[in-house]
Order: sequence, then C-alpha cells, then structure tokens
Amino acid sequence: MSTERPDEFDEIPARRPFEGRDPDEPDRDLRDDYREDRPPPVPPKKRGFGFWMAVVWSLLYFAATQIVAGIVFGIVIIGGALAIEAVRNGNDVLKPDKLNAWLQGPAGSTATLLVVAGTQVAGLALSWLLFRMIVGRAWKRKIALTRRPTATHFALVLVGMPALLALASGVDLAIQRFVPSLQQILDALNIHLPGMEGTDEMIGKLVGQSPWALALFVVGVTPAVCEEVFCRGFLGWGLSYRYKSWAVVLIVSFLFGCLHGDPRQGLGAACLGAAIHGSYLATRSLWVPMFVHWANNSLGVVQLHPRLRPYSVLGPYEQMLDDSTLTAILFLASAGLLFVAVAYALYQTRCKLVAVDPRPAWRPDNPRGMEVPPPDSGVVVTHDPLSATSVALTLAGAVAFGLVMALA
Repeated sequence: MSTERPDEFDEIPARRPFEGRDPDEPDRDLRDDYREDRPPPVPPKKRGFGFWMAVVWSLLYFAATQIVAGIVFGIVIIGGALAIEAVRNGNDVLKPDKLNAWLQGPAGSTATLLVVAGTQVAGLALSWLLFRMIVGRAWKRKIALTRRPTATHFALVLVGMPALLALASGVDLAIQRFVPSLQQILDALNIHLPGMEGTDEMIGKLVGQSPWALALFVVGVTPAVCEEVFCRGFLGWGLSYRYKSWAVVLIVSFLFGCLHGDPRQGLGAACLGAAIHGSYLATRSLWVPMFVHWANNSLGVVQLHPRLRPYSVLGPYEQMLDDSTLTAILFLASAGLLFVAVAYALYQTRCKLVAVDPRPAWRPDNPRGMEVPPPDSGVVVTHDPLSATSVALTLAGAVAFGLVMALA
C-alpha cells in the first residue's frame, strides 16, 4: 500500500490552536510543533573543551602531581630514607647543614628521583581517570595509542632526530642567554629562597649523583609516557574538537612548557613540544611522540651522568656551537635543512582515513582528531608513499648535515 498522500490532502491545513480555548490549558490536542508549552529543543552537546578549560585541566595536573603527589611521596620516600639514615648514624643527620649535605649526596638524590618517578606515575593515573570519565572506554583508540607507526614513518623520525637535537641545542643556547632563570626572577621580586635553582641545574645534580639506570628510567621513560598521554593525548583530544590542528599544536605546546615550571626549561620544552606534536599529527600514533620525548631526555641523561658521558652524542653538538661563528651557522643551517626535509616528507606521507568498504560502518566523530578506526569498521589508516621530491630533499639534508659534522 502506498504511503504517499493524495494531492487533495495537500490543501488541508495542519491542526492549529482552536478559537476560544482556555489559554491556561495545555495544548494536548495540538501537534507538537504548534504547542505553546512544549520544551525547547535540546541543542547537541559540544564535545571536547576550549583553551581555558585546557588551562584548568593543566593546573589540576600540575597541582595533583607536583604538589599533592610530591608531598605524599616526599614524606614516604625521603622521610623513610631519612629515618633509616637516622637509625644508622644518629639524629645528627636532621640538622640543617647535614640534611642539606645528605640531600645533595647519592642517597638523597636517589630518594628525590624516586619521588619524581612517583609524581609521574600519579600523573598517569590522573590521565587514565580523566580518559575513563570524559572520553570513555575507547580512549586508547581515540588518541591513537593502539596503533604503531609504519616503517616509513619510523625511519623518517630516526633520520630527523639528529637534526631535531641539533636545533634544540641551538635553541637552548639562545634561551640560556636571553631568558632569565627562576632564581633571577625570584631575586628581581625580592624573594630569596635558599637552594632555589633552575630545573635544568637541579636535574643535572640529581642525575649526576644517582644510579644511571634509575636516572634513565625516571628522566627518560616516565615523562615520555606520562606527559605525552596527558598533553598530546588528553589535551590534544579535547582541543581538536574546537580548534584547527595548528592552533591545537600551539596551545598544547604552550601548556606543555608551562607544566615544567621553570621559564628556561619550559620555553625549550614548548619548542620541542611543537615538533613532537607535528610528528603525532603526521604519523597518527602516540608512540612516535613518546619515542622522540624519550630519546631527547635519555640522551640528556647520558650527557649529564659521569659514567655515561663517554657515550654521549650531544658533546660534539655543544663543541660545534661553542666553536667559531661560521661553524655554528653551518651546523644549525644544515640541521635546519634536514629538519625541514623530514618535516616535509612526514607531511607528504601524513596518515589519513580511507574507506575500504563502499558503505563503511564507522565514521570519526571528530575529523581533526587522532582516532583510529575499530576493527572490521570498513575504514583503515593509510598514507601515500614517499615522493621523489621528499626522498631527494631528505637525502640532500642528510648529506649536508653529515658533511658539516665530519668536516667541522
């Protein structure tokens, strides 16, 4: 039976309010779109969050990790270590001068690094709680934690790492020269706190006095996992609903730098974070920013630890920057050429969603997000092969950087 109305019914008006009805009576006999008491339509709930909410989440993360978890783990770990030290050598260790000497020594540095590890684990637990409450059970897939990078992208990242580290060394040199340290800012505000140093200086002392394996784990592994899950993962997920990709990169990198606290380290971390986020967007895998973050921090530990320093690859970078102006310019220019070439190759081969089924059963709720399609969805993540231009530029950049390193 046909469901179409006969043409003559088109002239019959829809039901409208009756004349003379009681205005206080609800319009139960009227069609819903003519009722006066019908509730207004509920607008669809906006997903994600904006800049200021991202600031709130970052402040929550900082307070939970650096203040709450820092105090709790400090009392448990440092307090426990001091109690053991007092039992062994008497209560003199609690005197201010001896306490400061203990904190600066191997035992105190090891205990402090364990506290840092505890704060990072607390940050990861907070991120997991936020993901489960706000994103849902599929949070790993929403941030591309379930997908490994392709061999092409991993090779490009490996090729680009020396250039990234070289540029980071140059940026750090400029930051050290022009950006005031935390101590200088406090002195300018007439705030004098004994022993207050910049984060880089404190990390250098902690690493130098601690077991190298513990330093590599705490400084290299834990920030790479915990900070990337929160910053690139959670903040990037929420902001991508409201902003374009370039704006998300800037906001997340800014907040990533602010979480480091110290102005010098924070500005360097923000610059590095922008490059890390770019690799995340191109490869659609959170494992890539984790790897880059881990490699950067771990090589810094190798440079700072006395037992690992002979194996450092960052020493030649510092020597070239301290050499003549021409050498430094050639070094940074060749590193910049290689970095741009790899960045272009990653952009040219950036991942995208492709439907392999004419009628796919899944669509991402956020086209700018990093969500990975579920199995058997009719959609896959793929990317174009390297073009001849990308290969030529990358080879040219690698040869130029290698020649400068070899001949300088």
